[in-house]
Amino acid sequence: MRFLTLQSIRYILYGILTVIILGACAAPAPPLEIKDASRSMIFGHVEAPEKVTQVELREYGKFYIPPFVKPPRVLIYNNGNFMAENLKPGKYIISAFNTKKSDFVLVNSKRTAYQEIIHVEPGEAKFIGSYRITDIKRGLLDKGEFDIRVVRKPSERRVIKHLFNVTRGTVWQAMLEHRMQELRQ
Repeated sequence: MRFLTLQSIRYILYGILTVIILGACAAPAPPLEIKDASRSMIFGHVEAPEKVTQVELREYGKFYIPPFVKPPRVLIYNNGNFMAENLKPGKYIISAFNTKKSDFVLVNSKRTAYQEIIHVEPGEAKFIGSYRITDIKRGLLDKGEFDIRVVRKPSERRVIKHLFNVTRGTVWQAMLEHRMQELRQ
């Protein structure tokens, strides 16, 4: 009968730890618990020819200089759904959608930013829509051009159903459930 040596047990434990760490890195972070009742969330969906890896959300009129002042955190999931939690009531804009290969910048001037302001009320779970990035023409020296279209699918209900499971055990889940009840009326 052969016994495992201390060294082979270490290798096995290192392998298990590596798999756990890599698995944790692959999944988006879980939503943070609500900070206070006045905090809100926005959620939506975006599709592009490549997987969208980041949604840049900015508070309107505010400048961000990391690491001193960070923009709101936006969680994005493999299916294209995204959510930003613990937002202070106010005005926000989506400034860009990013993939590994491309940045789709939506705000080129103050005028375009003003037309796309998202008003967030205290304690609100707000759906900002489903979008599809199409007609991409890459430029050689400039950023190129693209079109972003509002699409009907997935619907707000479908996105809520996914996020309901993601937010399990948090106050956000109750907010999403309340929003779903409003849609049924």
